[in-house]
Amino acid sequence: MTKKSKPISQKSLGYKWGGTLDQNLAANQRFMADTDSKKINLGVGTNVGPDGKPWSRASAFPASLAKLVGDIGALCGSYNPANDVQQAAAEFILGEQLKLPRNVWGQCITSFTAGGGSGAVGRAIDFVTAQHTDIAHLNLQHYAWVGYDSIAYNRRLEIKSIPIELTELPNKGLDVLQTVHNGSGLLVPGKHWGDAGMLFTHRDQPVILDIPYSGFDHAGLPYEEALNRSAEPLLTLVDAGAPVVVGYGPTKVFNTFKYRPGGATVVICRTEKEAKHARGRMTSNARGGTGFIDIATYALMKAMAENPEGLKSDHAAILERLHQAGQDWAQYAAGTPLANFFGAGYGGLFRILPVHPGTVEALAEQHIHVVYVDEKLIRINIMGLPHGEQTEEIVRAVSSRCTDELPKELRPFAA
Repeated sequence: MTKKSKPISQKSLGYKWGGTLDQNLAANQRFMADTDSKKINLGVGTNVGPDGKPWSRASAFPASLAKLVGDIGALCGSYNPANDVQQAAAEFILGEQLKLPRNVWGQCITSFTAGGGSGAVGRAIDFVTAQHTDIAHLNLQHYAWVGYDSIAYNRRLEIKSIPIELTELPNKGLDVLQTVHNGSGLLVPGKHWGDAGMLFTHRDQPVILDIPYSGFDHAGLPYEEALNRSAEPLLTLVDAGAPVVVGYGPTKVFNTFKYRPGGATVVICRTEKEAKHARGRMTSNARGGTGFIDIATYALMKAMAENPEGLKSDHAAILERLHQAGQDWAQYAAGTPLANFFGAGYGGLFRILPVHPGTVEALAEQHIHVVYVDEKLIRINIMGLPHGEQTEEIVRAVSSRCTDELPKELRPFAA
């Protein structure tokens, strides 16, 4: 029988906490406490390879990056290599990964940071709020990734909700949007990105685009096409002339959760004046007390510079694995409410599912660990599903707890 974790309490640190407790941590606690050899974690960071092991323990991935981290080891502390040729090479590969045209990439100022995608988004927020000191809150799509709560809390910003499909964008506050909604897996239709781009351009209002999973939203397509489709929201905003800052997390793109290589904040500048300002501001941020590049980040930069084809191959294998996992879920969930979450309107790693109350505890008794959103909603990482004999049993267990009572904010919208 699974040992259940105690509720996590949040103590105020002199500023009112308005966010949601991080249920990802609670799911991991339940998983770690479970002694069953066949336990399954459908929470966060649980992507597995063909051998059923998490990527961070799979011998096949990412061998080159793991070796680099091991070779450099703990001999060096945290540091930020200025004007490093490997950083320049890494930036070029990053531009290819984001599918930015050469002329656009030439207008970009990039700053690497420790902390993965969260660090990149945090730096992006700091970059914008340093220029717009009246920003008091972040505008996030409904049911966005819970980690935004802590990012906002640490910067004394309140969180306000906007529709996932971007049909209503507020005049005030800083909008942080996602190319694939990191919660429900819903894909925002291209028309809405076009409308948003024109609006941001007209207002000259900065927008932060959080891109943690390049290609994951269209993993069923051929590799290059998946990347191109994944880049469409970003390119739509750039083509409209909107002031865009990108928070990009190689940690999740390359599934290197064990090594936590940092994120990249990319400021896409429209004029030389903007570029000069961004260069000075981002350099200042990069050398700040919280912005040094850690050793794993530098190892990723070296891998980008020295083995770009190897990283591309690894990434392609991950997208293939994601596509297989999605097919497994769809196959074994056929005829149940869960089947609806694997259609053309969804993508990415995660799904928010409507369930009967008590689902987290009921699944934990079967050694299946998921994340609470609230009493009637759970979040799963679809790549936490092993490809093998357990697959059907796990999917059916989750399916049996699903209902059709999905909040309207999470219902698929017409393309």
